[in-house]
This record gives sequence, structure tokens and C-alpha cells, in this order.
Amino acid sequence: MVEKRYNYKVYTPSEIAKSIVKKGLDLYFQGEFTKEKLDNLKVCDLSCGNGNLLLPLLEELIHFSKKIMGKYSYNHQWITGYDINKEAINLTKLKIKEVLKYYNLDGEINLIVGNGLLVEEKFNLILGNPPYLGEKNNKEVFQKIKITDFGMKYYEGKMDYFYFFIEKAVELLEEGGSFVYLTTNYWLKADSGKKLRSTLKENGNFKEIIFYDNSLFTKAKGQHNIIFSWRKENCVDDKIEIKLPDKEFTLHNKEIYDENLKIILADNETREYNKRVLEISNYKLGDLVNINQGIVSGCDKAFVFDKYREKFKDYLKPFYKNKDIGKYSNEKNSFWILYLDKDIKLNKDLEEYLEEYYDELSKRREVIKGQIEWWQLQWSRDRKIFSEPKILVRQRCKTNQFSYDEGEFFGSADIYFITTKRENINIFYILGFMNSTSFLQWFKYNGKTKGKNYEFYSTPLKETPIYYPEKEEDIVYIENLVKKQIEKYTDEIQGKIDDYFINIFSR
Repeated sequence: MVEKRYNYKVYTPSEIAKSIVKKGLDLYFQGEFTKEKLDNLKVCDLSCGNGNLLLPLLEELIHFSKKIMGKYSYNHQWITGYDINKEAINLTKLKIKEVLKYYNLDGEINLIVGNGLLVEEKFNLILGNPPYLGEKNNKEVFQKIKITDFGMKYYEGKMDYFYFFIEKAVELLEEGGSFVYLTTNYWLKADSGKKLRSTLKENGNFKEIIFYDNSLFTKAKGQHNIIFSWRKENCVDDKIEIKLPDKEFTLHNKEIYDENLKIILADNETREYNKRVLEISNYKLGDLVNINQGIVSGCDKAFVFDKYREKFKDYLKPFYKNKDIGKYSNEKNSFWILYLDKDIKLNKDLEEYLEEYYDELSKRREVIKGQIEWWQLQWSRDRKIFSEPKILVRQRCKTNQFSYDEGEFFGSADIYFITTKRENINIFYILGFMNSTSFLQWFKYNGKTKGKNYEFYSTPLKETPIYYPEKEEDIVYIENLVKKQIEKYTDEIQGKIDDYFINIFSR
């Protein structure tokens, strides 16, 4: 059948859908194309939508039937689909009838209007491209599942809704059954995915993970995807094929999990490097530094100005965006913020100005709870972190680009502020390490990414291992180089900094 007729591209693109179907059937048949095997097949899509996976699956099975039995045939037990959208189910039924008619076959697919997460029937193959929903704007959707025994077992704060569909697939599969899913790649290392990863590790083995550093959907460009296959089996440790944009390799399943149960897709050479870094390092960054998030105003248009206002000089602080952060040094601020915390008393002019925004400011959660006054910043943070010596971190960036500032540098929540835990910790040495190729080599595989951007969030930064020398001359050596970089960046000096840490981790 032609692609346009069935509009597979509404959700899962046609070629991707065919690939998922092929991977799933290969896992099920394992080269054993017999009538018995075909008769026993039970496939499910727990969120089938418009049938973008079920339609190519149906055609493939019809073709299989001819290869195996010499004629086109169809068994209604082969395929089951669930979706909460009645319209989508009805549309899929019409498409199914057209496909069957094309091959002179009668019958229907078991298409059911309902939530696939509430299903109890067993299957030996599950295919899916489940819905991607965060809890923040979909609390009612989450609540319906959270109150069930299934939901209470698997729910994690800040999880995505599609996690449930993976966990449900694990429960519904017969022993030896498999699933193939298309999802975003974030859950591999997300703090909110620990239960999910534990469930997968304890109940079976990945067979393949294909990692994309881009979106497979034209209408979801900020999304970055993986297609992965998994089998429910008691086998202690099986091999997994890993396909990254720049390399392909094979590992044992037990090797992909780190000590924090995060899934690390790295080849053996990289794993040897990681092991060496862990052995040589004597601290984690979180042992040496504090990592604090920037300001949340709750209403930027009330607090942030693009020009200095003399009238409010007693309240104004230089305000920076994350794009102002360079490597070692920063751009001059283009904005100013009314820094209004619990220690501030308003003058008449400022109070009159803010009254224009009273309706919006008074509706903020912290105001309603009585935690702040209506005119205060929602989360002002401790003002010390903005004025003492600090390393500045862009929350998302294509490379490790960290800078230093010792004056007043107030920034929004997409900036992290790193300060030392003790006075005797050298902040310039820390900055030199964070801007080195050695840091980036570690973070590339052990930190978080979103597409081509690294996510320099608090947890992965705190967990990054570092070698902090006992010899004062080593610390001073890096400090002097870093100070030169802050004054004027050169590749030559950066090369010396990089070489120092490369030598440390090459011992």
C-alpha cells in the first residue's frame, strides 16, 4: 500500500514506523518463520493513535502469511491497539478495513478505546511511540494513573508520562517477549528515571539502542530520540548493539549502567578512560563547591529593565543572561534587576511602580502561601552567591564554557553560581579543570545532553570527579594560567591547561 493513503506521518514517520515493525518482528521470529510461530503472535500498541505502527505491522504480517502458508491470510488475535482518543481509533478501523480489502481479506483488529496503562492482557511483542507529557501541565492525566497500584509502584517526581508505557510493557510481556519503543533519550540519565532503569535492568536485557542527536519528527525539533529494543528474560547478561551518530559498538547489558544506575552509552575505550578518571580523582566537584541556581522573579517584566533607571538606583543590580557568559570572562550586562528580597523596604516611587503589576505578582504561589510579600522576587536566593568570587555556568551550552566573576553578577535561573565550600579551595584551579578537554571528555558520556547541547545541571556537575592536588605548586601553576585566560584568552595557554589535566588522567 502507498504511504500517502494511510498518512503514517501524522505521528510516527513512515520509514521509522517500518523500521520499528521490522525490529519487533525480527526479535519475535528470530529466523523461525513457521505457521505455529505466526499463529501464536500477539502484538500490542498501548497508545496506537491513528495506527501509524499498526498499519505497516498488519501489511507485514499479511506478507509473512503468504511466505509461510502460500496465501494471504489474517488472524484477528495478531494485533491489539489501545488509545484514549475515540476519533483516532475509528479512523484506524477504517484504514484497517481498506488494507484488508486490498488483500481480499475480512476481519478486524482489536482496537479498544481506553487507557493502555490499565490493561492486564499478556502479549509477546509490544511496539510503541508513547505520548510525551510532563506532569507540570498534565496533572490530571498523571493523577488517574498515580492512584492505581501500578502508578504507585512506578511513579517518580519529574518523570515523563511515557515512562509508564515502558514499565507497563515490561509487566504485560510474556517471558521471552520483546518490545521496541521510540522515545526521547532524556530518561537514560535523568534523576527521575531511576525506577524505570531499575525495572529494565532487573527484568531483562536491551537488545539494541539507536541514539539520535536530533529529532525524528519535523514538528518536534527540540526533541531528541532513541529507538530501543528490550527482551523480558532471566538471562543474567546479554549483549546489546549500540548505535551512536558517530560510532557503533557492542557491550554487555551490565556494562551500560553506572554506579548511580544511569545508562552510559560509551565504548570500551571510553569506559577505560572513565575508570581511570575515577581511580585517579580524589574528590567529586560537589565535595569542593556549592552549586546554586539563579533568580526566579515570577514576573520578569516587573523586575527586569533593559536600561538603568536612576530613580530606582538603591534597588538595582546588574542582571545577566546566560548568553553573556563566555569562556573564563563575561560580556557586560545589558539588563538590570530590581533585587527585592526580605531585607528590602520599599520607597514610595518603587511601590507605585510595582502596583501596576500587582494582579500578576499577588497570584504567585509563594505570595498566596504567605512565604513572600507580593512585591518581592519569587526566589531571590542568598545574595552572597551573586557578589562573592564565583564560577558561572550556562545551564545549556554546546561546550564547556565557564567563566569567573568576583563582583556583582545577578542572573536568572538558567545560570548556576559555583562558590567554594572552604576558603582554602582554589576557585581558579576548579575553573581551569571545568574548562579543560578532560572535563568535557568525562561529561560527554556521564553528564546530561539535550540534542547537541550539554545540560550543566547541579546533580551531574556535583557528581563529576576531579583531581585536586596536594602540591601547592600544581594549584598555583593552573591558577596563573587561568588568570591569564580571564585577562585575555589564547589557544596557547588553553593548550597548557588541557595538557596538565591530560597528563593527570593518563597516569
